[in-house]
Amino acid sequence: MSESLLPPAFAHLEPYARDWALGEEAARNTKRLSSTMQELRTYYDALLPQVESIIDYLRPMPLDSLADPEQRLLNLAMTFMEIAPSIEIFFAVDVPGGFEAERFKILPPFAQTAAQS
Repeated sequence: MSESLLPPAFAHLEPYARDWALGEEAARNTKRLSSTMQELRTYYDALLPQVESIIDYLRPMPLDSLADPEQRLLNLAMTFMEIAPSIEIFFAVDVPGGFEAERFKILPPFAQTAAQS
């Protein structure tokens, strides 16, 4: 039997875990930009009723040492937060009338950048 991708309380979200539980900001941005509005809407609608429960579940845990299922759950929530403006504000995959997404380079977090120097 294969290992569960998410904690048991969130097993119903596993169909989204492989494609949407992305750990890096650049990967989440690429996923948003390469998705259709219908794909974003489907994901958004699946996660919206779960976000508060996810936060409550993860709140007592140290975020820098999560087990794999909990890390995937956090990644699902972060992807949700990054696509939410497309659904709630812009009604488009990218920012209408804004600079092209290709003009922006997403850098790793400062701590990782400083450690690599």
